[in-house]
Amino acid sequence: QPKQYGDYSIFLAEIASTTNENILTDYLLKKHTDKEAQKYILNNYLHRFKSTIFRQTQFAEFEHQIHLMDQQGQPLTQESLAKVYGEINAKYYANVIQDEQIAYEWARIPHFYMNYYVFQYATGMAAATALSDKILHGTPEDLEAYLNYLRAGRSDAPIEVMKKAGVDMTKKDYLYDAFDVFEKRLSQLEALMSE
Repeated sequence: QPKQYGDYSIFLAEIASTTNENILTDYLLKKHTDKEAQKYILNNYLHRFKSTIFRQTQFAEFEHQIHLMDQQGQPLTQESLAKVYGEINAKYYANVIQDEQIAYEWARIPHFYMNYYVFQYATGMAAATALSDKILHGTPEDLEAYLNYLRAGRSDAPIEVMKKAGVDMTKKDYLYDAFDVFEKRLSQLEALMSE
């Protein structure tokens, strides 16, 4: 492809790195037969998935709410931001004892000082999970599609590059695929814990 398209979007880079992390997780689970090592690897994967999907979605919801407030001409003060963040945090962690200071956590998260980025972590994790599952359990064509994805650079819009890789992010299927993988990994850990 021409040099001007050789670079890649941050979004596609996030998906590529997470896809490779997922493939490494699969490799490590197969390589290590020690049950404690497998528990550690599975727990790490499940924590990473949960933290990325749910925590970043929580952050994205906050980010969306404060942008709507700004568009409506509402002042974005420390108090108003803390109120919104606190309410969203309470929604996500309803049955957990809350520290009132958590409402000010937004101030320490640098991503909120940029335009709409955190949602890409959650969608990227879901897409990478669906993509890595295709690579690990699919056909040689799925692997070739992934390699073409890595070569794509900026030759097309990221959503189109993902479609060519076999993950259509305009439909919900990739989300179901990602949560199926999460459920399988959780079942693996539960089985190991019950031994």
